[in-house]
Amino acid sequence: MANSIKRLLLAWVLGSLCLGAHAQRWAVQTNLVDYANFGTLNIEGAVAFDQHWSATAVAKFNPFHFKYKGEPVSARQQVLAAGVRWWPWHVYSGWWAGSKLQFQEYNRGGWDEVDKSTNEGDRYGLGIAGGYSYMINPHLNIDIGVGVWAGWDRYTTYSCPVCGLVLDKGDRAFILPNDLLLALVYVF
Repeated sequence: MANSIKRLLLAWVLGSLCLGAHAQRWAVQTNLVDYANFGTLNIEGAVAFDQHWSATAVAKFNPFHFKYKGEPVSARQQVLAAGVRWWPWHVYSGWWAGSKLQFQEYNRGGWDEVDKSTNEGDRYGLGIAGGYSYMINPHLNIDIGVGVWAGWDRYTTYSCPVCGLVLDKGDRAFILPNDLLLALVYVF
């Protein structure tokens, strides 16, 4: 069993080295717009599996609590997504279109002066996006893009961020903007 694992690991390493010798296959990026969304930490990894296709995996996390005019406010979230991008010219360069499956756990509210209600829940859905990747040098790109996603939302609405009084609870379909991108990309 141990020898089989060693052989499999050796084959995987050698295969990865052979794939990497042909072109830049891997990329990692961070979206600067997400940091402007109350400090949402984010990272996206990508691997090219064809001249025109790449697979992506995204993670976003915002655990931060804030106060606005002495009142608690919330913009917390956890996001996991996986998808593909199609590049008409060459992977990691030029125009792209993509789709992904996404899960989001969120807690947001307390921002409105009149309505202090807070929403929390889980969203599952499919997103589509498009954009452009500008090559600064062989290893550094800037991605710009925009997208939307739609799916199912299991939510609970509370009357305020800390009181816990439930106003509404249920399931609903949604269509929301997603992926406002201004990202720094490192390609290797």
